[in-house]
Parts: sequence; structure tokens; C-alpha cells
Amino acid sequence: MKRIRFDYYSYRLKKGRADILLQKMEGTDEYSIPCHYVMAAERLPRGISGYRSEDDGDLVLIHVTLNESHPDTSHKEWIPLKKVRKLTILRDESLHVTHNIFRLFLDICPREGESGLMMSVSEMLETLKVDIAKKAYQDELRCYLEGNGPRIPGRFIKQPDRELVRKEMETLEHFRLHKPLPLPMIQWDAELEDRDEYSYEPIDWKALGAEIRPISIPSHFIWVEDSASEE
Repeated sequence: MKRIRFDYYSYRLKKGRADILLQKMEGTDEYSIPCHYVMAAERLPRGISGYRSEDDGDLVLIHVTLNESHPDTSHKEWIPLKKVRKLTILRDESLHVTHNIFRLFLDICPREGESGLMMSVSEMLETLKVDIAKKAYQDELRCYLEGNGPRIPGRFIKQPDRELVRKEMETLEHFRLHKPLPLPMIQWDAELEDRDEYSYEPIDWKALGAEIRPISIPSHFIWVEDSASEE
């Protein structure tokens, strides 16, 4: 059964700097987003439908605040946003929490008087989105090496060279970034746009030593122009 969890993204603006309040894990150098699990006897607040939500195994309701007082800051630290990427943040295997930290701040930051700060955070978010796409690319290459075949049209006549695949994971020589179009025309782009993420173009398996048999299209699916239209 799923549990309900509130994640608290609390920001403050101070002397032209943006900070986020993170929970310090006792005895470690790790952090997490402060959170609270809803108990069975606990009533949910009214207006809960207005919360952002996610599903990471728990049903996560995201509470975002800016410049609100926090009387209980025990085991918590205000961390400048520019230092967030240097931290180890729990539940961040896919850089998802860091992506949330930057994106949610841009949603809540005042537009007037903070243009320089917003530009700085936007640049950090842009770099992060590229890194997320690169990690996904490396993960697909890793899946091939672990025996979970690549997702490609057609079939391999010759398998990719495993050493070339390993090298590609390190160099990303053939990585091609995919950014969704401003007006998405396909579902994939619409989903990326909704998540504010980038992806990557299909892996060039031929460059990694593969030979691929293309999918043959039955003749009755081939468009034949009506000869009458040419007259």
C-alpha cells in the first residue's frame, strides 16, 4: 500500500542569494529534502488538490514556500542553490531532486528585481537537464552491456562491439542531445516539455560496430500516387 509523504521545498532570498533548507543526515555528509509521512489518524489539510504531486513509490505531495519562517530548523541547514550540485542528496539517483530544487525555485521566485538570480539558476538548470540526458544515454548503453538488448528498429546482423560501447559510455562521442520543440508535435516531446527535461537522439549503434537489418515495409503500405492526379 502506498504511503503519503509531504516534501517541503523551502527557499529564502538573502542579499541577492537563494538558499534552500535541507535536512542533514546525522553522522553523514548526506542531505535530503525535509519530509513528513502522513499517519493513519492524521487528517490531510484542506485544499490538498492544489499541491504538486509525484509518485516515487510513495504518493508525494510537494509543498513549496519562499521566505517563510521556520521555527524548527534542528538538523537542517540553509544551502545556497549554487552549492546544491556538490552535495549528496538522498533519493537523487536520477538527479530528480536537484532538478526539482532548481525548477520549483524558478516557479516561485519574484520576477521583478531578481533577474540576475533567475538567470543564474536557469543556467544551472540547463546544465542539469543536459546531464540528466547524458546519464539516461549511458544507462541505455549499460543495459546493452548487461544483456538487456538495445531498443532499435530492425534487427542486428552484427552485434555492437562491446569495447566500443564501453568507450562510448566514457567519451559520449556520439551523444546527440534532444530538446523538445516549443510546440510539441509528438507525445515524446510533450512529455519532455511537461517534465521540463531533455533527452537524447537514438543511439548510433552503427558507429559502435553494429550492422542492422532495416524493417521491411509490405508493398501494400507503400503510397502509390494516383496516376490520374498527374494528368
